Amino acid sequence: MMKMTREMEFAMRWFGDYYSRAELPQPDRFEEREFGFMFFDKDFVRRHMGFGNMADLRHYLVRQVPMHAYYSSAFYEKPGAPKMEMKGWRGADLVFDLDADHLKGAEQMTYAEMLAAVKKDMVRLLDDFLFGDLGFAEEEVRIVFSGGRGYHAHVSNEKVRGLKSHERSEIVDYVCGTDLDKDWLFPQKATMQKVYKTGKKTVDIAVSLPEEGAGGWRGHAREVVAMLLNEMEGLEIPEIRARYPSLAPYNDKVLAGIQMDLYGSRGGGMRGKDLILERNSLEYIMDRNKEAFLRWIQEEVKIHSAAEVDEPVTRDVKRLIRMPGSLHGKTAMRVIPMGRDQLNDFDPLRDAFPPILPEHPIKVVAKNPVDIRLKGERIKGEGMMEVPTYAALFMILRMKASLA
Repeated sequence: MMKMTREMEFAMRWFGDYYSRAELPQPDRFEEREFGFMFFDKDFVRRHMGFGNMADLRHYLVRQVPMHAYYSSAFYEKPGAPKMEMKGWRGADLVFDLDADHLKGAEQMTYAEMLAAVKKDMVRLLDDFLFGDLGFAEEEVRIVFSGGRGYHAHVSNEKVRGLKSHERSEIVDYVCGTDLDKDWLFPQKATMQKVYKTGKKTVDIAVSLPEEGAGGWRGHAREVVAMLLNEMEGLEIPEIRARYPSLAPYNDKVLAGIQMDLYGSRGGGMRGKDLILERNSLEYIMDRNKEAFLRWIQEEVKIHSAAEVDEPVTRDVKRLIRMPGSLHGKTAMRVIPMGRDQLNDFDPLRDAFPPILPEHPIKVVAKNPVDIRLKGERIKGEGMMEVPTYAALFMILRMKASLA
């Protein structure tokens, strides 16, 4: 048993009240799922548990009041068996986990900014890959806000449930653009053959751009290149270096040359940018500028198209993942399942706190200055503060605040 502080007792009381009253969504194939829990007052993980019905699960939640609740992505013949080899694996959902841990520059972001950035990545994963390239139907994919710093996508489809770890890893490699072959994305093609009087032959080679309407990663590459060509226009040299790290090492002459190649007038009134997109060829970039240009578009394609998912989560065919409807023990926010149409307008800091948590004020002492908007209300101050109950829980669990 762990020594309980006043703050943990306060949180545990409200978590217990939530579980006694909340309407919890029932996972599909409920009786085949393993469940696991972490606690406020115990320093171990309890897993290898199965429940026959939701009433039994609710009774456990109310009686034990876990800090975190999980269920398995896998289905088992005997989910409550004490050893994995005794459970009888029957398959598993394909789960993708996106978390702020994988964001570049996350340490400079506020919590709200991190949540917005991860949501943007989830939209990319869904629209470009799960619904796009991989062709899953929207009803086969359940999106879940984790209650903490990210989102999960659960794919329930008979074709993927039997996949083994190495096969799931290949899917992750695809959506992450791992070992993406840049010569395959932008292949070289012969544009002109010259035959000299001596009989010597030469062939001009140009790097090509995927055609409009191309599928998969080639389609993503074309979209990103079109965006970049529009984005760079009008930028000053210092702005180019600041926005695109891949171009920072090149001197002003090369960067100005790329801009001239793209946006300078050519015969017939066409600009290089327009010719590239119309003729699907990068030959309109001068040779002296081509190395920098190719490096730029190749690196930016992956930055703008790849989905940075947590590979071990997807690969694991026996993973415990946060249970929808449960509370996250480091924020007091709900783990919320939703459809794609609900994701766009979803704001965790506004929408994820349980309605049963009251508005009445609680006095807390903030360890550090606080400035965050929760449920549409700005919570700002330092030291002794009086805040709504939901904000007090959030500050205690996430910000190490204490009760006054």
